[in-house]
Amino acid sequence: MSDAAPALADLRGVWFRSLLVDAGGGRDTTTSVTWVQGPTRYADLRQPAGRPQPRGITGLADLSASQLLDLTAQEAFAGRLRRLDDAYHWDRFFDFAPVALPDSGRLHRQGPALIEEGLHTPYVEHWHPAPESGPPHAALDLTDPEDGRAGLLVRTGSWFCYVRDRAVPVPVGAPLADLVRGAADLSQARLLVDLEVSLGRIATGRWTVRCSTLPHRVGAELAPRLLPGERLSIADTGPGGTPRTRVFAVTAGEGAVFALTAHASRGVHS
Repeated sequence: MSDAAPALADLRGVWFRSLLVDAGGGRDTTTSVTWVQGPTRYADLRQPAGRPQPRGITGLADLSASQLLDLTAQEAFAGRLRRLDDAYHWDRFFDFAPVALPDSGRLHRQGPALIEEGLHTPYVEHWHPAPESGPPHAALDLTDPEDGRAGLLVRTGSWFCYVRDRAVPVPVGAPLADLVRGAADLSQARLLVDLEVSLGRIATGRWTVRCSTLPHRVGAELAPRLLPGERLSIADTGPGGTPRTRVFAVTAGEGAVFALTAHASRGVHS
């Protein structure tokens, strides 16, 4: 492959990060970073190695103050990828810990890998393609008419990402850990971290979450269903961990949207 900047369509799929060199020259090779890219919509989940992984919980209500604080070590964001001239811009419609600087960089190929270099802050990231992340590629923008929360569902091959916003806004640029420490009570702390970015795989009609900002969602079946009237249902959980079906209104779609439903994925294997 050449070292030319890729077209936007060439970025569709799933990418794993192997290296970050930050502005100070520090190197990170251990954080688990996965970028799921649809036609333009995307999601990115970054979880530190060795992070505590609570077991046997059904919802955020089962987590202590210290466990909620542990969740703030994650990074997760999602939205739309744009290319302008030789730069790529990751518009963040959702952000687990909102940042002030725009997320923009330049990309070039190095063999099968992508090298990303930051525009607004100096950094370098190395990305590698995941297997089985070819077509179909599709995404839906979503809104829950009951509580107004926005959502996003992206599929690329046998991979998917699901995003559901928190109920309360978080100030841009304020460290999430500080906000959680300063929360008035545990209920407020839970609201601050209750933004779901879940990534998973599709096999024999099952959409299974493999990693998530919310630990109780790992192993869950997403069970997306396209419904009449431009709607999509998702298997979700209530505040206390009680199973519930969340029904979104579909506000926009791109790609092979027929593939964004559980019954359409039979025959796709991980």
